[in-house]
Amino acid sequence: MMRHGMSTEGVPKQMMREGSLAERDLPSLMQSLYEERWSGLLTLTHAGIGKNVTVQDGRMVFASSSSPDDRLGELLLRRGRLSLLQFDEGSKAITPGKRLGTVLVEQGALTPKDLVSGVIDQTREIIYSLFLWTEGHYRLEEGPPSGEAIKLNLSTPDLIVEGIRRIDAWSRIDRAVGGKDANYRRAPNYEQAIAQMNLTPETRAIVEKLPEPRSVGEICAASTLADFDVCRAIWAFRVVGIVRRLDASKRLRAPGLGVDDEGLGDVLSGE
Repeated sequence: MMRHGMSTEGVPKQMMREGSLAERDLPSLMQSLYEERWSGLLTLTHAGIGKNVTVQDGRMVFASSSSPDDRLGELLLRRGRLSLLQFDEGSKAITPGKRLGTVLVEQGALTPKDLVSGVIDQTREIIYSLFLWTEGHYRLEEGPPSGEAIKLNLSTPDLIVEGIRRIDAWSRIDRAVGGKDANYRRAPNYEQAIAQMNLTPETRAIVEKLPEPRSVGEICAASTLADFDVCRAIWAFRVVGIVRRLDASKRLRAPGLGVDDEGLGDVLSGE
């Protein structure tokens, strides 16, 4: 069975329920949940920090974190949407069962629209921060749809592309794409998949210029983007199934990368 033109093959469910991010990283895990239209709670822990992502039909709709730096008030303060005085007064007025956002609206520091925007921004940033984790533990618990009133409305493929775009570790990116001589071509169904994504013209052109197999070096040379950005895009496109690596079976397994580290491209590489 195919969904959105992409394979629904994936890691066996018993392996997906719990595991290590050193063996299966977040991009490929998110893509598998998206393809299976899974619903429930994804919990990730690392170095004493826990972050929860609520998944509904394969979409990441809400996120929370135990890190103080991920809290709504701190984010609004960083963004300049809240003054230090408003932040301090709001924090002091929090009571059991009442969130800071509600308090800030009651105090006039935020409008209801500002609150919605802030919560959505907070959810996105918590999810994006997880893409930087290369170690840690994840657990999946199936459950009903989220009861949160404010939900993130962003496609999982777009989240994956942006999340990988925020990764600055070249060693990780280079391993993921397979080096400058690794060969890629676009998937036959790429138009259907890419039409549902919000990509810049320059990023979209990377795929559109791949009617025939090209090496990573050749793809970089044909793009107007910086090579570093092109490689991140190739990695993301492979995860979401828009491009295929032709020599994936020949690559060496690098320490810290699991069989699905680059995503469903591994499955799709078999004709």
